[in-house]
Amino acid sequence: MTSSSSRPPRRPFWLAAAGLGLGAAVTAGLVLGRPTPAEAEPAPPASPVVRGESVHLPPEGPQWQYIELAVAAEAPMLAPLPAPGRVDLDERRTASMGAPLAGRVDQVRVRLGDRVTAGERLFSVRSGAWADLEREVKSAETEVANKQRIADRVRELVGLQAAPEKELVAAEAELRQAQLALQAAQAKKASLAVSAEGNNLFWVTAPRAGTVVDLDVVANQEVTPERDGPLVRLSDLSEVRVIADVQETDAADLREGQQALVRTQSGAVERRGTVERISEVVDPRRRTVEVRLRVTNEDRALRPNAFVEVTPEAATTVKRVRVPASAVVTDGARSVIFVAREAGQLERVAVMTGRRRDGEVEVRQGLEPGSRYVARGALLLENTIELAN
Repeated sequence: MTSSSSRPPRRPFWLAAAGLGLGAAVTAGLVLGRPTPAEAEPAPPASPVVRGESVHLPPEGPQWQYIELAVAAEAPMLAPLPAPGRVDLDERRTASMGAPLAGRVDQVRVRLGDRVTAGERLFSVRSGAWADLEREVKSAETEVANKQRIADRVRELVGLQAAPEKELVAAEAELRQAQLALQAAQAKKASLAVSAEGNNLFWVTAPRAGTVVDLDVVANQEVTPERDGPLVRLSDLSEVRVIADVQETDAADLREGQQALVRTQSGAVERRGTVERISEVVDPRRRTVEVRLRVTNEDRALRPNAFVEVTPEAATTVKRVRVPASAVVTDGARSVIFVAREAGQLERVAVMTGRRRDGEVEVRQGLEPGSRYVARGALLLENTIELAN
């Protein structure tokens, strides 16, 4: 029989129950507090991968909600915008006049804008040089007459054998010299193309019919042949030239012989012109190309120095790939578009752009019809590549 002293002491029932309850609570707490796979923290989304000129996006990447793909398609080329221009003179129909001899202007018979006929008097000049030229011609004429009489007399004497043959040869040589001097004086006078009136006055006349488009002479003005600019300019305004400053992208489509619409700023005058010359140089400041057009102007409605608008005719048969402006990213030096290659691969491709109108851009090179490209979100992809580099 075991004594009561050797038994282990008995714990009160409430303490045992409390111990069991505490152990169960601890065990339950450990089990319930351990995260389950379903409750584990979600993995961060896969980031885009940049490889050279391409961006690889995972199929579940959030970037896709900012990107929209489209298929490149051709459409008629965009119409060019009007280019500023100005009416100019046709050099082949224009003549400039000055004073062929030094002197003082006596009268001016025309005004700016007057229409004159060929040979009409424009202004007169009193000139001592003209008097000298007249005297030179008369003197040469007198010398020729004297030499002619001498030669005729010597010829008679030689015929009568009263003078040697050599005297006739000498007399005829002197006559030829006098005739040459007269011809030179007459040619000098004729080259001035003026109309004489009196001993010291001449009129400058119109060499052709036309309109006075420039007048820089007044009465009592001192004039000389060495003057830099003309005193009067005449031009036949039945046909004029229009000089237009065309944007580079529009000038690339122009060809000589192509038609263009010329319109005055008020819109009151409209007529077609023909492209005559396209400059091969771009203006370094305005980034434009000078284009010259020939325009008929029988009614003289296009006035020299007037500003006009020039709109080249667009070729409706020419088609080009057109994309939204949001698809093109440019830094001023180059333009790029992102093209979809394989699954998730968006490649940056350099393109040559053309006209931009109403939110659309022409793509001349770099994007083929039928290619899938990024129509929206191109700037996001561009920034992704730049940040990775």
